[in-house]
Amino acid sequence: MFVARGIVVCLAFFAVMYGTLSLAIAVAWWSLQRRRQREPMSSAGLLFGLRIVPFAISVLVAVFLTFPSFWLMERRSLDEDAMTFVLAGCAFVLLSVGVSRAFRARARTIRAVTHWQAKSLAGNDTGDASLSAVKGAPALMLVGVCRPKVMFSDMAAAVLSDNELQVAIRHEVGHKHSWDNLKKLLINATPFPGMSGIENAWREAAELAADNAAVRSRQDAIDLATALIKLSRSAKRWAEPELASGLACDSSAISLRVQRLLEWRTGGRKLQKAWLWTLLSLFVAAVIVSNYSTALVLTHRLTELLVP
Repeated sequence: MFVARGIVVCLAFFAVMYGTLSLAIAVAWWSLQRRRQREPMSSAGLLFGLRIVPFAISVLVAVFLTFPSFWLMERRSLDEDAMTFVLAGCAFVLLSVGVSRAFRARARTIRAVTHWQAKSLAGNDTGDASLSAVKGAPALMLVGVCRPKVMFSDMAAAVLSDNELQVAIRHEVGHKHSWDNLKKLLINATPFPGMSGIENAWREAAELAADNAAVRSRQDAIDLATALIKLSRSAKRWAEPELASGLACDSSAISLRVQRLLEWRTGGRKLQKAWLWTLLSLFVAAVIVSNYSTALVLTHRLTELLVP
């Protein structure tokens, strides 16, 4: 019974924290976009972090701080308010919807790939397993989450030149190295109203990042821009599976991508700042671990304040 109470309190605290953080980020993003007037943001990592950090922080705090503090400091008598159970129910529904969305997206993607899959195309020297696709499949895309593979149709091989096809495949390999399909799965599994703006911006930024990963020279940039122009006319009739990354399935940002590719200039790569966020996360974790007992006391007080 005591463990069940702890789980209910953790779920209620998760609902409060996840809702508060997500709402704050959604409002801040809406305000920022109004000022920027839909100017695209090129940092895909930052956008994905903004989208997923409310869920990650809420889960970590609930598991490693809220439940231990409840176990050590809460009275054995039942004193939770009805609102606690309402909040826990909301959290349970939210988590259930997220799991359902993730499984549904995976099932739809598997059905689409199974419908398209045929024998492998020959002549791919990228080192990545690629599949030929028939029956109206998108020209080129990365499918799969755990072991993603590049899939391109016979039409793509017929329309694109060898150089255009190779740089387009490198674009999809860029999605693979960034684990973009896994990120799409995580986004599906962590729903919250008002986050569609950040999600769309992340998808656009992910395409720009994959373009940057594919281009090694001015000629590569021209070849990729040409491939986008050739495929964009036909891509509008293709529905991209939810857990796949298509080269030209989403035509909303193609003009921007083509413009950036045509303006490509040789230059050094920008310093990746992911390690700064990693160091910051490790520092915060080290501070919490070194003051764990104090953190438990503060978390218990905060739980009593936020969860009736």
